This record gives sequence, structure tokens and C-alpha cells, in this order.
Amino acid sequence: MPSLTAPEAVTAPVKPLADVLVEGELSPFEDEALYRILRKGFQLEHPSYTQLVDEDLATRINITFHHPYVTTVFTDVLQENWRDLKELLRQIRYRRGKAGAAVTLSFIGEKNKLVFKSGVLEEKELSSAMDQIGHLTGILGQMLRPESMEKPLELVEAAYDKKSDRWHEFKGFTSAAQNESYVFDESVFRWIRL
Repeated sequence: MPSLTAPEAVTAPVKPLADVLVEGELSPFEDEALYRILRKGFQLEHPSYTQLVDEDLATRINITFHHPYVTTVFTDVLQENWRDLKELLRQIRYRRGKAGAAVTLSFIGEKNKLVFKSGVLEEKELSSAMDQIGHLTGILGQMLRPESMEKPLELVEAAYDKKSDRWHEFKGFTSAAQNESYVFDESVFRWIRL
């Protein structure tokens, strides 16, 4: 018997976008593995490649997630693929030996862009740095509350410190032009203009 109500359209949730830019080279296996891991949660093309300008390392992998830096990017979008991504990046670093590899992860939200730049790290340091990225969402959320800053920040960058084994040097900019910059002062839990 035919239904008297209109069939409800079943729509799949739209995956957020991601972009991958590799400075230097990845092996065909690494390229495909990176693509396969990320495409499970994101819409993306195969990685793009450009020449590496930094002579201190062999490869820099830049991954841009067009998704805000919140817990759900790890729990709902990436899920178990976050662990696979961290492991792949650790292996890429290991395969580069003394030449080294660096990772830059960017998260683009509605109001700002957050960038984590690892720099050249040993395998264990990179593993620790990546683990911490998945756990800093609450702290960064507190740091980016309107009452902790004079003006809204469009861009926030963080660098990894090997000695203290943590992300630090949080720098904020009110525009992409980076002409008005701030640094996060943990002692007063506020952004201070430079």
C-alpha cells in the first residue's frame, strides 16, 4: 500500500573541508595513506606539493581543517582517524631521519584561525606535540574568551617548545596582515599587546 505522507529525504551530513600542502616530498605510500585517513572525515583533494624553502628539514606537512578548533573535530569528525593521523605523521618524521620533518596544523573557525607549528622535532617530541593538540581545546577556548583580550583575534599561532614539552608562545593577531600583535600572558591569563 502506498504511503500517504511524503517520503522524508535522508541527507548525509556534509563533511567539512581540509587542505593538505606538502613542502618537500612524501612517498606515494605516505601520500595515499594521508589522503585515505583524512577523507574519512573531510572533503579533500590529494595533497598539493611545493618546493621546500627551509633547508633545516626534509618535509613540512601543512594540514588545514576548515573546522573550528573544538573537541568535536577530534571526537566526531576525525574520531579514531586522529590516532591514525598522529601515527602516520610520526612515521613520516621517523623515515626522514636526521633530515627531519615538521607539521603545521591549522583550524579555521567562523571568527578565527588557529595554527600549530611544530618546527623540527624528534619522533617522541612530535608524538607528544600531536597528543597535546587533541587535549588543548578547553584551554584554548578559555584563552580566546572575549574578556581575555582587548580586540578579537583573527589569527592565533602556537609553537612547540621541546624543553618544556608543551605548546607555548601563543601569538595573536587582530588581522591577517599581522600588523597588530598580542602574546598570551599566562600569569594574568590575558592577551597583552606587543
